[in-house]
Amino acid sequence: MMKKRNISILWIVLFAFMACSTNSEEEEMQQVLEEIIDPALVGTWSGEISGSFGDATATFILKSDGKTDLTVEEGSSNYCPIPNLRWYVLGTNFKMQGNDQCHGTLVNFNAPYSKTKLVGNWSASSGNSGSFTLTKQ
Repeated sequence: MMKKRNISILWIVLFAFMACSTNSEEEEMQQVLEEIIDPALVGTWSGEISGSFGDATATFILKSDGKTDLTVEEGSSNYCPIPNLRWYVLGTNFKMQGNDQCHGTLVNFNAPYSKTKLVGNWSASSGNSGSFTLTKQ
């Protein structure tokens, strides 16, 4: 009787261990596979940015190395340049992030993935936030 109980406990421990190792391997694999530079998004995107600093017309040039050139063309001049803005796709979301040139404030852009139009929100570590709509040119 004792031998069967010990074997049962051994099986429970073995299954628990396997479940833990499978989860961490899956998490590692998911982290590696999720963040991608999608070639379909490379190019010029133009549209509007609005929020804490008012409205502005902007152009984002998404490069194949994951970097972005951002130009605020019209509207509020209170939007700081963000050199080395980095873009990528994470799961089903488009993301950009970088530190602004004025104060080093971290700025994040998030939108559902689309190959033609990105409609999403931006937020800054300073507490400022807003929305953006970009259309691929």
